[in-house]
Amino acid sequence: MKVIKYIEYILLVLSLILLVIFFVILPTSADAPMMDIFLYWAYLLLAVTLILVLFFSIKSAAGSKKGIKNLILLVIGMIVIVGGAYLLAPGTPVETNKPISDATYKFTDTALYITYFVFAVSVLAIIGGAVFNAIKNK
Repeated sequence: MKVIKYIEYILLVLSLILLVIFFVILPTSADAPMMDIFLYWAYLLLAVTLILVLFFSIKSAAGSKKGIKNLILLVIGMIVIVGGAYLLAPGTPVETNKPISDATYKFTDTALYITYFVFAVSVLAIIGGAVFNAIKNK
């Protein structure tokens, strides 16, 4: 497990270095090379996170039938949420100085709707957990 801790520290240090460089060399436009490096780093961290989440979810679910059933329900739920967000997303264009495809507008609106949904569920979970604990400890 020490290897995982070292990897975490290395990723943290690299992220902090990139963050400091980003704010020291403030990009003046979206075409700045530093902006590309920062975005690619964020994409890499997101991809690694998704791969690890999927790996550990499948690993933990493989041990029992209930775990596999819960994993399948989770995947179906995520497909429903993403599909619903995609269907609700208007894809309305906004004014930019570069041409952007309709698919990009639809994708960004879908991502925003998913973000709103996850935020709302998080707030409800925090409030629900506090209420549940208050009732349980009474």
